[in-house]
Amino acid sequence: MRLQGLGVLVMGAGSVAEGWSNGKASAYAYAREGARVACADAVKARAEETAHAIEQQGGKAFAFVADATNETEVAAVVARAEAELGGLNVLHNNVGYAGTSGTPDQISLVDWNKEITLNLTSAYLGIRFAAPLMRKHGGGAIINISSLLAVRSLRAPNVGYAAAKAAVEAMTRSCAAAYGRDNIRVNCIRIGFSETPLVKLSLDARGIPEDQKEAAMANSRRKVPLRAEHTDPFDVAAAAVFLASSEAKHITGVVLNVDGGLECAPI
Repeated sequence: MRLQGLGVLVMGAGSVAEGWSNGKASAYAYAREGARVACADAVKARAEETAHAIEQQGGKAFAFVADATNETEVAAVVARAEAELGGLNVLHNNVGYAGTSGTPDQISLVDWNKEITLNLTSAYLGIRFAAPLMRKHGGGAIINISSLLAVRSLRAPNVGYAAAKAAVEAMTRSCAAAYGRDNIRVNCIRIGFSETPLVKLSLDARGIPEDQKEAAMANSRRKVPLRAEHTDPFDVAAAAVFLASSEAKHITGVVLNVDGGLECAPI
């Protein structure tokens, strides 16, 4: 087991509906490789569901409730995770939100701030409180989550989300350089179109009739060069496990695409 004995905190470990989100799959995969996992989510039931899935496979997990954008709550959950896990070796910043569509003159300041806060500030806060603990204990690994939209555009502009995720990538590189002497590696996974419950809920939000949903998904899948398949949440999880493991001991400051080649293709 590649992560035997390590303590991992996943911020945003729940799933908005039945199935596997990227955060839930990553938490599960960390545990499958021997890590003890703290599953934090803003919704208690979601955190508990992920922890229960881990425990059912014989793993060790804890469910915590925390708003990843609240400084006090993040400080508390990081401290509690370290105590319960017996040390914090890995931080996985999974929280994200794509709730606006438009250009700056079309997005309200309230919506802009929400997008920046949920995508960027959440990662900043996780690092702010986890890094000192990792430094004290000789190092660790931080994994941030970005999106293809940080570097590519859809036909409908998504400026708030794109700017936030691009900033997450810039913060990843800056932190990698700054924390290297502390033996803290900081990397980022850039996800393409991951087929999660959230994606399926977005079809409902767009008002797509039930009998047209599969056709819409098939059209999206065809854009992916690699086998015309969407990213699976466990593809993201596999990348996260690798970056958290000693196999990646000399890898830091990397933005790793898990997108089936979408960055190379017209979308």
